[in-house]
Amino acid sequence: MPSELNAGLGFLSLTTAQQESFRPSPVPVLARFEAGDCVYKWTSYPLVKPKTGRITEYWSPWNRFKTGSLEIPGFKELRTRYGNVAGGVGRPQDFARSRNAVTEQWNRMDALLKAQFLKPVWGYVGKTAAQRKFDDPAHPSEQNNVFFIGGDYQLLVPNLTEQWIKKL
Repeated sequence: MPSELNAGLGFLSLTTAQQESFRPSPVPVLARFEAGDCVYKWTSYPLVKPKTGRITEYWSPWNRFKTGSLEIPGFKELRTRYGNVAGGVGRPQDFARSRNAVTEQWNRMDALLKAQFLKPVWGYVGKTAAQRKFDDPAHPSEQNNVFFIGGDYQLLVPNLTEQWIKKL
């Protein structure tokens, strides 16, 4: 087993869906995350999805960090920046759904999942592209002109297994 996951991962080696999950600007960059770095997401799933046995590749950073000229906010910075004064922002999950562009059929986003890398991993960092609000193959044209805006930074770390990440 390699000592670092995804070292040398090329953007063009990502699937079309993975590439299109990013806005084109700023250009997504490959970044290294150390053992001990933490990530989070709002989700309705455990770390390992029971139906697939897989770990999601899409995360947000728990702590802020800088990579190149990009300054990526962490959980605390997003909560502070978009403070929910008098309920003006709404539930944190709703805000995260819009800014991380998580289509309703994918995930209920009812709990916060925090995880920690066990070994160094590489993944792409960039801004989330807009995504359809409703995406049901059985009803392809339903709400086809309604989108979540996206725009928050996301981390895309493919190939995660329990050898590389654990739930906190």
